[in-house]
Amino acid sequence: MVTYRRLLLMAAVLLLANIQSASAHDHHGANLNLDPGEPIGAVLKLHILLMSISFGVLFPIGLVLGLKKHRWHVPMQAAGGAIAIVGFVLGHAHGGRAFPENAHSKFSWFMLWLLLAQLGAGIYLKLHTERRFNDRARPFIKIAHKYMAILMVVATYVQVLLGVVAWLGYCYDGFLGQCLAHLIMGSSFLAYGVWLLLLVRLAMPWLESFGRSPELYDSVMIMSWGLFNTFTEHGFIEEAHGWSHKDLQHTSLGVIWFCGGLLSTYMLRKSRSSDRSMFPAIILIFTGCAMGSHEQDTEFSTKVHFVFGLSLVLAGFSRCVEILLITTGLIKNHKSEPNPFQYISVFFLCHSGVMFMSANRESVTALGNIGIDIGTFSLGYLSVSFLLFFYAYFLMQLYADLGKKDKEMALPTAEDGMVYQQVTDIRSHPSEEISRNPHVLFDAADDDDYDAPELSSHAFRATSTAAAGGDPSRLSDDIELDPMHRD
Repeated sequence: MVTYRRLLLMAAVLLLANIQSASAHDHHGANLNLDPGEPIGAVLKLHILLMSISFGVLFPIGLVLGLKKHRWHVPMQAAGGAIAIVGFVLGHAHGGRAFPENAHSKFSWFMLWLLLAQLGAGIYLKLHTERRFNDRARPFIKIAHKYMAILMVVATYVQVLLGVVAWLGYCYDGFLGQCLAHLIMGSSFLAYGVWLLLLVRLAMPWLESFGRSPELYDSVMIMSWGLFNTFTEHGFIEEAHGWSHKDLQHTSLGVIWFCGGLLSTYMLRKSRSSDRSMFPAIILIFTGCAMGSHEQDTEFSTKVHFVFGLSLVLAGFSRCVEILLITTGLIKNHKSEPNPFQYISVFFLCHSGVMFMSANRESVTALGNIGIDIGTFSLGYLSVSFLLFFYAYFLMQLYADLGKKDKEMALPTAEDGMVYQQVTDIRSHPSEEISRNPHVLFDAADDDDYDAPELSSHAFRATSTAAAGGDPSRLSDDIELDPMHRD
């Protein structure tokens, strides 16, 4: 661990040494080359590569490892932190193409402070100050450390999205309102799909512990988002002059989401975990039909919105079929391994979010001007949807696989009729002491000790308890187990 701490310290020194020159580099100012067609330099390409590795690969995997208390959590996070700090310096010290004032550059400072807070909390927890004094702050820092890691994943998505917008030069001048509308709504559909994937792949047992229908949470979310959309689609970001047909249609979609979500929420207010509802899926179908017939300025844009609407219709229809098959018993709803059909509606929901983000006016106009047809456009963004779905599924599958590994390595519990007590190395105790007290209580390590030493000098003794009363005199022969490794 000393090596990783030194690595973080060196990265911090590098950041402080370059921060002044990075801030003084006026690559967001006036009188610079702001042509979006200008190629980016090698330094900026390296910045993109390092940030993609750090925030796109190392940190998310490190989060999963940390949730499972894996010994590789600390090295993964330390390497990601060092790479991210170097990438931050390169992003503010590059030459070549300059960029106008943008949200990506400003939001990077929030990402930096969140990163430093996250790494600082992790280092503090690794110091194990509770072994030296009564550390009352430790429980709160552990909670903050966990939720900052989850926030980091969400903030990373936002920052990547802002980076793509800055690179393409979109959302300036009079395009800000419609650009934000597409990015926010598209991200909402994508987040809805990822949430359903999380429920289907991992969280169904946790959800059933609440004793409520899965669609109850969908309905509450749809109702809340519909209420928000009803009052933000007209004149919320930019001053509106009258009502256009687009304003009316967008606002009406917010109204139908609120009304349909309210109906479904009320019907499921006293539901059990086995109760299901098709109303959230029906809302998606009608939303897709409305967006598929949404008139646009150009024919190409109208076709793009049609593909977006078609994706929503397929998501809602496949969700209805899924509920029908489960409630009639034609397919079994396994808690540990979902039926493959359950992934279809989740994927189309994610794809609808990607398509809606791609349907902003500047993107559609730019791609239409270079001769890309709707088929190539749709297949390209379908590939993006596959990659995003793979990314989310990979992280969830990694979490599930680590859980299976822990379960396979775990010793049987008292529920299995077995009692386990750890004994120290027999060679280190006299035989008479062992005969008097053969069982030594096992003192478990702290729950966030990821790199506990191997128990090479210990063995676990398993004894089968008697069926009645657990009388020690009726214990069976001892079974010596090979030393176990702990993560």
